[in-house]
Amino acid sequence: MRDTDVSVLRMFGRAIVLSCPWCGGRRTFIRRWLGKYPRCRTCGIQWRREEGFELGAVAVNTVVTFAALTVAMTIAFIRTSPDIPVLPLVVAFVGVAVLLPIVLYPFSYTIWLAFDLAANRPSQKELTQAAQWVVESGSAT
Repeated sequence: MRDTDVSVLRMFGRAIVLSCPWCGGRRTFIRRWLGKYPRCRTCGIQWRREEGFELGAVAVNTVVTFAALTVAMTIAFIRTSPDIPVLPLVVAFVGVAVLLPIVLYPFSYTIWLAFDLAANRPSQKELTQAAQWVVESGSAT
């Protein structure tokens, strides 16, 4: 393990650039864009630390997408009022609503993992299992 007492700010900073929030390794659990390895390939920390972990990542993705749509709709309606071009705006907003969650997918998982690690620090047992997984899998090389 590189760090055993990582600051919350550092974890979120790492998560935003798709690094492991715990160790900062670029060989994290993200596989391509929409896939995941079971653990960070640098430090071995699991991304799914408890049952239902994905729900938090989906919530982060949903909140950011809805916030972006709300801001975009507000700006579009203010700028085009009183003659609002409904069809072009609907098409644009549907496109954003479909594409933005896909773009945000890996970020939502690393950000949620950072939040989870900040709220529930890994136990020594979890860190030992992670280190053992790295040694057994040969992922650190």
